[in-house]
Amino acid sequence: MERLEPLEEQSETSAPVSPSQSYGTHEAKFAGAMDPRDPQNWSPGRKTLLFLALMSSSLLADGAMVWGSTLVTQQAMDWNITVNHSATSMNYGILLQGFGGILAVPLIEAYGRYPVWLWPQVISMLMVLGATLSNDYSTFTTFRSLQGLFGTVPQVIGLPIIHDMYRPEEWPRMINIWGTAFLVGPFLGPAVAGYIGAATNWRISFGVLTALYGLSTCAVLAFGRETYYVGHPGSRIGSYFGIGNTKLPKWATLSYWSQNLAVYVFKFPLLMTGFAILVTFTWPIGITTTVDTFLHSPPYLFNTVEASSMRFAGVIGALCGWTVGHFFNEWVYRRHSTHWYPEYRLHGVWLPISSMIGGLLTYGLTMNFGKHWIGIAVGWIMVNIGMVGTIVAITAYALEKYPNESTCVSAILNMWRTCGGFAVGYFQPAWIARDGLGLVFGIQAIVLCVTIVLTIPPVLLRGRRTQRADLVGEA
Repeated sequence: MERLEPLEEQSETSAPVSPSQSYGTHEAKFAGAMDPRDPQNWSPGRKTLLFLALMSSSLLADGAMVWGSTLVTQQAMDWNITVNHSATSMNYGILLQGFGGILAVPLIEAYGRYPVWLWPQVISMLMVLGATLSNDYSTFTTFRSLQGLFGTVPQVIGLPIIHDMYRPEEWPRMINIWGTAFLVGPFLGPAVAGYIGAATNWRISFGVLTALYGLSTCAVLAFGRETYYVGHPGSRIGSYFGIGNTKLPKWATLSYWSQNLAVYVFKFPLLMTGFAILVTFTWPIGITTTVDTFLHSPPYLFNTVEASSMRFAGVIGALCGWTVGHFFNEWVYRRHSTHWYPEYRLHGVWLPISSMIGGLLTYGLTMNFGKHWIGIAVGWIMVNIGMVGTIVAITAYALEKYPNESTCVSAILNMWRTCGGFAVGYFQPAWIARDGLGLVFGIQAIVLCVTIVLTIPPVLLRGRRTQRADLVGEA
């Protein structure tokens, strides 16, 4: 594939060129320049405010999508349907998160980061408002599905913003923080929603979610900026609509990145690590969507507040996963810094995956034998340490491996993740009813172990061969 040049250098009809300059133009054309307009040279305060705005919308991406998972019983009674039917209102939204991320990629590259971040945020807020005012299951589900389609963008756009705004040595740390924000969401969101719903009703709870989206949108408007660097500032108003953000030919860019997505989906490293992310994310989301059923049943008999509080085990696990990722990834880098290759980032999965395997067994066996709820909480914490640690390590690897395709890579990994989250809600409840909790979570631990063994080592071995070939060439 050829790359796309800015409009100043290429007409709308001229042939595109390779991606290395169409993305991150400051590497290719402004290397060594200390231009204060380059996002990498912005002040720490400006970077921090923009990053906090990104964190707020990233936290809502998954957190808002599963916000209603602790409210399905109230909704079932309101709409006169079964609880299991009511629980499916989130499924299509979760699926469309993957497709929404893929569709956003060409737009991000053609029109810039900011407008594709801002306007889907506004639309998502309106979709949540529509869901809040819905009077039946079908209308509510339609709004929730559209919320998933548009609300996923922060999970894709975060990686190119980090690429634009920070230097390569800072990428793993910022990815760890950003990734933890949107991975905490699926556990924090339902907990808060359950507290509000227990005190009032599900409509008030969704009204609060609409307000949170409004606050996040205000933060994006106040602190968001275009981070695609073209060497000179454009109009602030124009940046809202993608005018002057990239200086690239629009139709050629849209076409190029649509083709690029199809190519990169099947690249060996992304295909292997994508499968790993799919399985790593599937089982924690399976816990999130089914845990209330068991906590409200004997021998636990939790009320709504108690069941919502249990969600903080997931939050604690995600934060512990951030801590593990921070220190373990730094240790991996220090150990291999003499002859560094991106594949070394993948060594960051071994400790988290071990935690996740132990967590699945602890969680499943505790529930299977009706043991104390502390076992459920500990197992859930261990599972989420594995989820966050693994996804962050793989994402950091993918950005280092393909730095000029970070938007594309981010969308592909997001697609794998959301496909796993969508699928589990359809097969796990029936599977547990048929085979029991102990066997199901034991099999999940085995599937996780086998998947990681079949996907990560081949990528590491391929990287090792590349490293040896390069060392031979240097000699």
